[in-house]
Amino acid sequence: MGSAQLVYEISRMALCESDGNVIVIKVAMDESGVHDGSPVLTVGAYVARPGLWRDWTKRWNVAKRPIKMFHAVDCANFAGEFKGWTAERRDPLVVRLLDVLRESDFPGCVIGLHMDEFRKAMAGRGDLLSTFGEPYVACFHWVVQTIINVAVEVGSQERIGFVHECNDYRQEALEAFAWIKRYGNPGHRVVGLTFAETRDYVPLQAADVLAYEGNKRLRDPSRPERRPWQALNPDGRIIAMHYGRNNMGELIDRLEKIRDGRFSEIDFGSGWNRAHFHPDRVA
Repeated sequence: MGSAQLVYEISRMALCESDGNVIVIKVAMDESGVHDGSPVLTVGAYVARPGLWRDWTKRWNVAKRPIKMFHAVDCANFAGEFKGWTAERRDPLVVRLLDVLRESDFPGCVIGLHMDEFRKAMAGRGDLLSTFGEPYVACFHWVVQTIINVAVEVGSQERIGFVHECNDYRQEALEAFAWIKRYGNPGHRVVGLTFAETRDYVPLQAADVLAYEGNKRLRDPSRPERRPWQALNPDGRIIAMHYGRNNMGELIDRLEKIRDGRFSEIDFGSGWNRAHFHPDRVA
């Protein structure tokens, strides 16, 4: 089975063979990226239907040749499959891949969290620690909840299948997702979570790029945008939220509302740059 067809089959499996949207989720934790003394954890997600992911995979696989599995950190640091490459050889490939993402016009969501600031804000908050105690859990929860809330906002009742990369956060993701299904799913829409290897489920490579560039962007949003970020988000198609020292209180407030089931009181706050997906982009 070709990789594009495998992507389609896994996507359909995530939706239990029904119609709906598939969200791919990737985590980027850059311990070397320090802003205000705090490493940044970023979760990125893209949204598209199974057929669109299949067609996207075909274009992506052509654009990334001779690379077998694109990994943004390896690309940036000339590691892995990029070992021994030069910038002159690498940069045209990066441009091709960014063009595939830009032309696909898939909406996405990326959350950036300064971990030390988050832990400081959560100190002594036993009421929140049991559910949102780890930075990853807070980021994952917020990405999933945002996508569900957007679906409610645009009036969609379709199934939503989340495909998460296989990594060390599997158990945390399962527990957070079970909580969301029970308490954060207005209308009780059918949602599902499955896991896949990045090498097998190629769309996770798209989320990898978004998480990596989101990490770079959200370390310090006051800095000029990098060209790759401009390519990924040329028209505000990406919901981007950043929580650090200046607005961590907003995130804690949202987590309190989520804990209490007060979803109607939640807004996006000062950390966001776009409030909803355009429904035509996932049709």
